[in-house]
Amino acid sequence: MKATLIIINILLSGLVLAAEPDFMDIAPKTVQPPNLRQDEKVDSILASVNGIPVSLMDIIYESRREESKLCLVYNGNDLYQEVHKMRKKVLSEIINRHLVLADYDKKKFEIPDQYIESMIDDLAISYGCATRHELEAKAKKVGSSLEELRKKAKEKIAIQVMINNYYYATVNLTPKELFEYYEQHKNEFSTPAKLKIELIMLKKNHEKYDQALQQINEELKSSNKKTFTSLATLYSDGPNAATGGDLGWIDEPRLRPEFAKALKGLKAGDVTSAINTDEGTYFLRLDQYEPGVTASYQKLNGELRDKVENKLKETAYAEYIEKLKKEAIIRYYY
Repeated sequence: MKATLIIINILLSGLVLAAEPDFMDIAPKTVQPPNLRQDEKVDSILASVNGIPVSLMDIIYESRREESKLCLVYNGNDLYQEVHKMRKKVLSEIINRHLVLADYDKKKFEIPDQYIESMIDDLAISYGCATRHELEAKAKKVGSSLEELRKKAKEKIAIQVMINNYYYATVNLTPKELFEYYEQHKNEFSTPAKLKIELIMLKKNHEKYDQALQQINEELKSSNKKTFTSLATLYSDGPNAATGGDLGWIDEPRLRPEFAKALKGLKAGDVTSAINTDEGTYFLRLDQYEPGVTASYQKLNGELRDKVENKLKETAYAEYIEKLKKEAIIRYYY
């Protein structure tokens, strides 16, 4: 009864294990990957967990959709490396699932049929099936069955319950810990100050450098936007000279130290004095300024709790898996 209540609470709360991939797929694991000859042998055992083998086809079965997307982004050796990384990640996830299911088998409890059937109904909807018979026909067409899908659904629920049970036992976030995290990570919840800047740059090898520098210094005494734009168009060797040196908005923390120092304390419309650097001389005009904002603890409370709890859950999940690995026999064959 207690185990059933735990399952109900977890399912009703909408908790979903982010680290556990969605392996509820209607297609069977015998599907061959694309672009391979029928006589080409591709399956092999890559690992085993307590004697249960994990094959290359087990991995391709779960990674094939994402692998097809990689082809749109990478090619050649880069594609090979990305596919290799993805398959290693999926192998790790499959091993973790086997470990959690083995733990479930030790502490076995009944999973109500209604939750399994509800998951099957959701699967039917995701595959565009209006009825259970349509899903059964579709599964049969690709060599699977409703019983196979029910088995997958039960495994998925069991994994969610076991991991969320571990969270429940180990993740206990107190208000004090939450506030301390906020105090130590305020920058994560802050919007930095932004500056809209216009720039004039004279490279050291600028033709008639001294004459241009004198002209700019004289003209900029008025701090006039129109004057600055004209001078940038006429003299600047910097970016966007043709548009008056407008650099758009820049986050204050990203500014070069010498630029940040020169702009400090200026008001919108002010122009810096000459800033000498190794590559040349700069003039900056502060067109607009938006101060940074730090969200208050009270405003962030709900979002903050979710963020910190998710971090603690990631740590707890890794801890749980390491604990299970110490009690298991895992072998790798690659």
